[in-house]
Amino acid sequence: MLTYVVDPASVPWKPSETEGITFRGQVLLSGSDGGPEALRLRFDACLSVYAHMHLTSQFQLLLDGSMDFPRDSLQLRPPGVHYTDHNTPYGPFSVGEEHDVLVLHPKQGGLMTMGNRTARREINLTGRVLHGMAKDVDWRPMPGAEALRYKVLIPHALGPEAVILECPPHMPLPMESAPYGRYEVVLQGSMLVEGRELGACGLRYVHGEERPEPIEAGPGGVTLILLSFDKDALEGGLSGEGIAVEAAEAMARAI
Repeated sequence: MLTYVVDPASVPWKPSETEGITFRGQVLLSGSDGGPEALRLRFDACLSVYAHMHLTSQFQLLLDGSMDFPRDSLQLRPPGVHYTDHNTPYGPFSVGEEHDVLVLHPKQGGLMTMGNRTARREINLTGRVLHGMAKDVDWRPMPGAEALRYKVLIPHALGPEAVILECPPHMPLPMESAPYGRYEVVLQGSMLVEGRELGACGLRYVHGEERPEPIEAGPGGVTLILLSFDKDALEGGLSGEGIAVEAAEAMARAI
């Protein structure tokens, strides 16, 4: 079982700029070892962040602020999830004040603007774009564990899955295997995992056929979101040749 545990409180922020868009960022997981890539970004308020794509599947988890996608008539609000398959364009989008988002990949994905003609030739024409927001879904009790509530933002039937869990203090949470990779992110409260207590935005990434170690809700309980990839996570990524070289260089300039 491949496991990464990250406490964002220990990761420095860096001011950055890309294509005239200014923001601050944290590199939570770099993906440089062949593992997952996780970034936390806080864009300054902007009316148009350019359309682009990444070379691997991606979850964006909106923690605060807003992201509006006019082409899709989507107004994403927190906590909200936006998913794309590898090489699948999205945007442009606008962001409001207090914007805060996690960008989560199963491996390094690079960055390609849709102004790049080479990138447009590599678009995944069957790529999925999925989204869900907590405000649109009612809480449900977990069968057999009435103290545990959940919301499904993206159902498993669509492939990738996004589920929010709300757990009382010190409740143990056995987790299923994650054959294509899964992020487990604290939204409120804290979770105890592998001897560490992680607060808001703390995360664990797991990947493997075995069951990972259970999570335990912290002393004040925890609300966390589980973001599970499907087989599209095996596609794309940075290969060191062709379009991947440009994508890697563009991401390096951005963060």
